[in-house]
Amino acid sequence: MGCDASSDDRIPLCTLCTRQLRGPEESGNVEKPFNCALCFGVLDEKFADEVVAEKIYESSGYDSKSFLLAINMPVTAILRESLYELVHRDSSSNGTLSMVPFKLRIVNAYLERIRGATGLSPSLNSDLILTLTFMNDEFNKSDVDYLVKEFPDDFQISRKRLRFANMDDTLLSMYTKVRIADYRSYKMASPSTSCHYTISFERSPLFIAGRYCKFSRNMSQSPWSASTDMKKIIGHSVSEKVGAPFVTETGCDVARFIASGREDIDVRMLGNGRPFVLELINPKRIFPFQRNNLKTTLKRLEDSINKNLDVKVLPGLKQITSDQASLIKNERRKLYTGYCCSTRKLDDLALKKLHHKAPIEVIQKTPVRVLKRRPLLERRRMIFFIAALKLDDYHFLIRMETQAGTYVKEFVHGDFGRTRPSLADLLGVECGEVDILELDVEGVDMEWPPK
Repeated sequence: MGCDASSDDRIPLCTLCTRQLRGPEESGNVEKPFNCALCFGVLDEKFADEVVAEKIYESSGYDSKSFLLAINMPVTAILRESLYELVHRDSSSNGTLSMVPFKLRIVNAYLERIRGATGLSPSLNSDLILTLTFMNDEFNKSDVDYLVKEFPDDFQISRKRLRFANMDDTLLSMYTKVRIADYRSYKMASPSTSCHYTISFERSPLFIAGRYCKFSRNMSQSPWSASTDMKKIIGHSVSEKVGAPFVTETGCDVARFIASGREDIDVRMLGNGRPFVLELINPKRIFPFQRNNLKTTLKRLEDSINKNLDVKVLPGLKQITSDQASLIKNERRKLYTGYCCSTRKLDDLALKKLHHKAPIEVIQKTPVRVLKRRPLLERRRMIFFIAALKLDDYHFLIRMETQAGTYVKEFVHGDFGRTRPSLADLLGVECGEVDILELDVEGVDMEWPPK
């Protein structure tokens, strides 16, 4: 069943939509509520009761006392609402809600039901978003065909990419350009099936700032492996060891670990530690992080993390805002100490003169060891300070302060000539005759956590 958009009295509407738009004495002209060409049956009381009866409300596990309701309707319903409003905005209407936006009518139909089912109070200031998504793709293709025919210059779609799941934004942008004459040719067909729906809860993330030290030379910052043949060791990474207690505490979906750079698996992170942010996505329990509970909670979680022997967090974990968390991406200087060796007997004078050569600009091509996962680029980096301490004729310590993003190992041995100049160049030996045996990061020049 269907009619053109200008025929208000013949548009298939449920009784509720009819009374809201035409007046309380009117009745609907569809057999079943989901046949309504405007609300698709979403306003039907029995359907609303079915949606709210879902057990997901009981098992959500959030410690919130309020919620903010978000509604996602089928894009066809949104298009039709705009169509109806444009065509009939100047016509007389006795409906009590004729000027109320369609989505607001949907919200009003569900707010009190959800309050009763969850015990949560609706609030525009709530950090817990409850999203109801209603889906019906029955008219996606016909809507696209209509728009392509009427507006070929504005709406184009390749036959090879004839997909409708992600068409919402395209359709929504179109109806703002449509003329009334074009709207009148649109057919308000009646849906043949009820909407499918999903229910989801989402809460704003928590951000925890701190600094960590890593004392192992056999641990990555994140749980990954460069080799597809090498199995990941679950729980054996800095991000997992730091994040695990927070995941348990909050019941969040995931703890996203963001650090100011990263050290290699075989490099220790010493000194004042590396700044990091832990983004706790969709936390269910945030009461322990509120007001007077926060300090005690962070200290307890700090103690839990520091039971690890190879990873520690420094005192002073802090909850921060998302804007503050973005500062972690700013580039900072790094301080390194390396234990190096030479295949040739070391020149004492060359070692002593090293510190006079700084600052040094080096040009580094993407190292051979990471070419598999990073693009081939040429980078310019600065060595701000460098000094060496001879241990014996073939071993020495190197200490340097570098720009963020400097490949320190490659600076030492030259990476087959891909880093220029290298430490080997500065010492006057052949590329490859100097190498680094152990490397430690001793400092990251950054005030963190932010005040």
